[in-house]
Amino acid sequence: MEFLSDDWFAAANKALQDLDIGDAQLIVAHVLEDKSHHLALSDGRAKLGPGTNEPDVTLSQSSEVALAVREGSLSALTAIQQGLITVEGDVGRLISVAEALAAVDEVLSHLT
Repeated sequence: MEFLSDDWFAAANKALQDLDIGDAQLIVAHVLEDKSHHLALSDGRAKLGPGTNEPDVTLSQSSEVALAVREGSLSALTAIQQGLITVEGDVGRLISVAEALAAVDEVLSHLT
């Protein structure tokens, strides 16, 4: 299944439907060279969608960096520290929902 395809969004959101993220409230946009998607955390749930959707935080990166992070060969923190991912917006809020983001990452790591 191709990353960011309609099928991928459907599978990702199905996988996330039973995940309880507590009271985390944040929209994170991921911007690649020619694509963007967002993760919305609200009402105890996580949902992915295409586009940026008025984000609180925007993470911009190359497709190669995004793939390395998705595959686990590069940590997002290392990529940020090395300037491979640019962060714009409310970084404090991003840090405050780190546990919820880790739970989302764990669920999504099982998608094929």
